[in-house]
Amino acid sequence: MAFEKFFPCVPDYMDWENWIGNVIIYYGQKNIEMTSEENWKIGAQNIVNSEAFAVYPVPNVDSYDNWQDWANEVTLIINGKSH
Repeated sequence: MAFEKFFPCVPDYMDWENWIGNVIIYYGQKNIEMTSEENWKIGAQNIVNSEAFAVYPVPNVDSYDNWQDWANEVTLIINGKSH
C-alpha cells in the first residue's frame, strides 16, 4: 500500500475511536488495531510500530499524557506545517 501524503483528520475535532478508525482506513489494518480511548496508548504504539509509519519519526507515546497531543503531533509530521 502506498503511503498517503496527507491525512485530513484533525484530532481536535473527533474522538479517539474516530481518529484511529480513519488511520486504519487511510493506512490499512496491518498491525494497527481499533482500541478504545482508555487504551489509546496501545493503539498509538501499534502505529509507532507499523511498517506504514516507518518513513516518519512518529513520537513515542510515553512522552504524552493524552491522545490528542500525540495524534496532533503525528498529523503534523505526516502533513507538514501549514503556512
